[in-house]
Amino acid sequence: MSKKDMAEIRVFVPPELRQKFKGKCVTQGKTMSDVIAAFMEKYIKEDDKEPA
Repeated sequence: MSKKDMAEIRVFVPPELRQKFKGKCVTQGKTMSDVIAAFMEKYIKEDDKEPA
């Protein structure tokens, strides 16, 4: 998917959390965007399973 097909989300987190997250992403060979997008998809699917 190209950047023009993506939406930007801006979040604020403590600098230490960002550094740890970025470090883990780098060691796993993933981008922070890819990991966050995967989390969001999983979060939505889990929420859809809960009774209303």
